[in-house]
Amino acid sequence: MIRIKIDLKEQRNIFSLLISRFDGGFRKTSEFLGISKSSLSKYKRGITRYIPINVLKKTVKYLDLEMPEIKESGSLYEIRRNHMLKAHPILIKKYGSNWPHQLTKRRASVGISLKDFPDYLYIYLDENFRKRFLQAACNLAGSREKLSASINISVSRLTYWFRGEQRDYRTNKIAKQFIPLTKLRLLSQLLVVDGRNEFAMNKVEQKTTMYRMRAGNPISNPKFEIKHSAELTRVLFHLLGDGYNGNNKDRGNYRNTDETLLKEFEDDLCEVFGDVPTYRQEYSIKFPRVLAEIVENYYQVNSLCYKGKISKEIEMLPKELLYQGIRAFCDDEATVYPSSIRVSSANKNLLLGIKDLLSEYLHFKSLHFGSQKNERAKYGVTYYLDIKDIELYHKHIGFRKPIKKQKLAKFIRERKRRNRIKELKT
Repeated sequence: MIRIKIDLKEQRNIFSLLISRFDGGFRKTSEFLGISKSSLSKYKRGITRYIPINVLKKTVKYLDLEMPEIKESGSLYEIRRNHMLKAHPILIKKYGSNWPHQLTKRRASVGISLKDFPDYLYIYLDENFRKRFLQAACNLAGSREKLSASINISVSRLTYWFRGEQRDYRTNKIAKQFIPLTKLRLLSQLLVVDGRNEFAMNKVEQKTTMYRMRAGNPISNPKFEIKHSAELTRVLFHLLGDGYNGNNKDRGNYRNTDETLLKEFEDDLCEVFGDVPTYRQEYSIKFPRVLAEIVENYYQVNSLCYKGKISKEIEMLPKELLYQGIRAFCDDEATVYPSSIRVSSANKNLLLGIKDLLSEYLHFKSLHFGSQKNERAKYGVTYYLDIKDIELYHKHIGFRKPIKKQKLAKFIRERKRRNRIKELKT
């Protein structure tokens, strides 16, 4: 069956006119054309762009209209093949020459699990599972002494792991004893090879009750698997914007003068990771550094000012999540003007990466990248990206920060009013 594509506005007008000619509306019209009501609705709304040629011919003949200009035609197979030929160079650019494998990997990836965590994290396990896990490893090795030697720790350290706690002899306080993730992975691998699949890493993940860096506040009652979501994407882009992973300090930090954004960031952390202990200051939220380490490790980014970048892992995010990420970054770094949204940064590579996301993956056309002198900047220069298509930005991205949201809406209204006046004059 040959299908054709015509101008979208003309398509909507033709099928709307046809439906208005029948007293029975959709039911009578679909019976006349010999198609389902849902197909007719999709043709009318422009959701389905390739229409069977016999349906369109019957429609224009009934309405006594000329056949509209055909923009594309062919069987479904031919149409899909042509689209793939057009998409092939874009897919290569986005995912590399092995793009089919990358797309399959993307579809299979449902989130961040314990296996994706950095090696240098520390894990606290459910007591019953922890003891069974460690005892099974001891039985496999032959004794606690042999197990300790095989994984390069002291017997006393292994004993503390069994107990799940250790007394600090300087302060006489008892502290939880976390196990290095590298050691858990090693022991899990040895047990799985021995046929003890009940101790595989996905089972370890289910019994993880806390995790943290070597020291500092832990994340309690953690959520697994950490889903790719709007909340996680916003956290990621806020880290690239006004965020900071804490470097060698215990706490990460997100700084903003707007209470709406601070609350959103705090809510997103808890929604993504679980019980997150946060500390509020007037214009910032401090949070356990371990969360920033997990996000940055998975997406292969760095929140330090001049090291941030847009990685391949970010480019592979779905369009809907990229909209959320750009929105979070612009809430931090953008200024709203009547004819453009200016995104500023001292990091040239990061801002060029944002530009590529907008142009290559989100199909923004009116973009301008430039630089300007800034004595307060570390290297005496800052960079800016002007997004000139503010209607498209408003439709798909927008702002959460109230003052920016209100300004953008105001400028959009003013632009529409000017265009209406211009049309009336012509």
